[in-house]
Amino acid sequence: MKFKAEFVFETDDAYSIYEAILPELETPVSDRSIIEMSYTDSNLVLTVETEDVVSMRSTLNTWLRLIQVAYEVSKTTDNAAVLNEE
Repeated sequence: MKFKAEFVFETDDAYSIYEAILPELETPVSDRSIIEMSYTDSNLVLTVETEDVVSMRSTLNTWLRLIQVAYEVSKTTDNAAVLNEE
């Protein structure tokens, strides 16, 4: 059985997040999953395909965490830029 999950994140930081985690796509960690990522001005789209549920869980844990960290760093740097302007 094949599993597929797609997540769409609405954020103004879609491009920044995409650029931050793009290097992770260049070196696959496992042959058991296929990861695709794209962005528009305000959406980041993550698509994951796997052959088994264990691989899906593992892959989603990894990629959702990467997106979360990239988002948090983006917000932190935005806040720092605002503080420097004051």
